[in-house]
Amino acid sequence: MSPEPPALPLFVYGTLRDAHVLAAVIGRHPAPAEISPASAPDFRAVYYPGHTFPAIVLAPGVSAPGLLLYGLTEPETALLDAYEGDDYVRARLTVTAEGGARTAWAYLPTAAIPAGAPGWTLERWNEIHRPRILDKDREEDANV
Repeated sequence: MSPEPPALPLFVYGTLRDAHVLAAVIGRHPAPAEISPASAPDFRAVYYPGHTFPAIVLAPGVSAPGLLLYGLTEPETALLDAYEGDDYVRARLTVTAEGGARTAWAYLPTAAIPAGAPGWTLERWNEIHRPRILDKDREEDANV
């Protein structure tokens, strides 16, 4: 992944929309002015095959919900790149936000993902997977 910080905002559509996950990755809670709702037209969030996290795939007429993150620093960008790992590449994407269409960075899947992959939502992830992750983190903290 590119080590340069994004001059563009970052569009997040998956687990990074969870405030606690985002803060755990970048080491802080962004200020409200650094976050705004957005969506990726003609994309939908689906399960990344074999994982509990999502990817976005082309889906004409649909729009993947997400957030725009502004003001990320170079070290925060490096942390996000590491979090996303080899499953994603940071690339430019046109998103819709208040004020209309704009270009943003987004983490796009490196694997070919079928358009018919099962749909992914943050709400469902929070219901099913987030509690297990939090329990695992608590266990690790207790063993430190």
